[in-house]
Amino acid sequence: MRIHYTVLLGVAAVVASTNATLTKDVTSDHSVLGDASTSRFLRIHSATEDDEEKAFGVKSIPGVSKISNFLTSKKLAKYLKTDKDVDDVFVKLKLNAPNKNVFENPKFLRWSQYVDSLNRKNVNKEPKSMIPTLLRYYDGVQLSTMLEAATKVDSTHVVAKKLQGEQMDVTKGCQQTLRQSISCSTDIHWKREGVTADQLFSLYKLDILGDGVKNLLAKPGVNVFIRYADEFNSGERMTLFEKLQKIYSDTVLSQLLSAGMKDPKTKTLATELQTQQMNYWLDLRQPPENVFKFLALDKGAEHLLSNAQFYTWVHYLNHYNANNEITTELTLFGALKTHYSDDGIVAMLRTANPHSVRETVVKNYLENALLDKWAKAKKPVGDVVAALGDTRAYKNAVLWDYSNKIKAMGSS
Repeated sequence: MRIHYTVLLGVAAVVASTNATLTKDVTSDHSVLGDASTSRFLRIHSATEDDEEKAFGVKSIPGVSKISNFLTSKKLAKYLKTDKDVDDVFVKLKLNAPNKNVFENPKFLRWSQYVDSLNRKNVNKEPKSMIPTLLRYYDGVQLSTMLEAATKVDSTHVVAKKLQGEQMDVTKGCQQTLRQSISCSTDIHWKREGVTADQLFSLYKLDILGDGVKNLLAKPGVNVFIRYADEFNSGERMTLFEKLQKIYSDTVLSQLLSAGMKDPKTKTLATELQTQQMNYWLDLRQPPENVFKFLALDKGAEHLLSNAQFYTWVHYLNHYNANNEITTELTLFGALKTHYSDDGIVAMLRTANPHSVRETVVKNYLENALLDKWAKAKKPVGDVVAALGDTRAYKNAVLWDYSNKIKAMGSS
């Protein structure tokens, strides 16, 4: 056993001293096979494939990973010399393992490198694509979902983006297979087949919420839809908001966008979509009372001033007033009173966050408006103080403000 260790360590030393191109990480140089001559990968004496497989098994020995990379490069160089088919190389690298995400296998980048090198070697032939091979093991939607996830990983970002473009732009063959979610052995490229953005939306089940409202925007299919609808769609041009607005009610869509805004990964997209939604409502002159309900702000007064959607509605209210001169301007207090009683307004005030600047501003405005209303109605001072004062100091402040309002009304 000691002899085998010595041999392996000796080979490791040879590999380490060989040109760095041989052992460079594939992710940092995607042209190893294309730029090096085939003989360069055969510089070290040949070994049988059985010997190579044994070497791969001794992963705990220092330098073995370099040996493994070297031997893999050597194999690929041999395959390149004989123009071995990309499908066969895929299998040789054992990338056809069932129920595995191929993009998480480091050897996938080796295979991708091989395909690029083969195409550069045979520039006069039709380029080989990785898509047909991948579709033999994954159905269209499954592959697209994995590709979208792979674009989020630094090592696979570039190749995944490239494959996304190929899948969207250049396929022949089987929309039916995409719908039925079975593997397809033919080249499927959506644009040539005439797949529309509507069909893609359904294929990714973006029109199905399941149990309860979830963060639909977090689904990988959303980004695939956006890119396809923008760059490749063979049907009528359609934005994501237009599609969502057709599928979901104002209330449900508002809830979806609200969920998306709570997730840092989808907050930007959700904010953009909500802006489009607000503009859509403004174009329709949708009353602020309706928008208040669409945003589910009528479900409870407590902590309402801490709800981000409340400020979205305030923003809408301001724009609505500014763009509808023929209607009576609706105040914030007046708009809230259409949904909540005085007790509800008090609940908002009592549950406001004293450390939030915007909540404090709104609280002061609402409290002042409520005191004006009560002063006109000549509400007993004791009831007012009991309703709004939660500390001795605050009770004194409320008493002072309310008394001044009563005096002002009496002198007018």
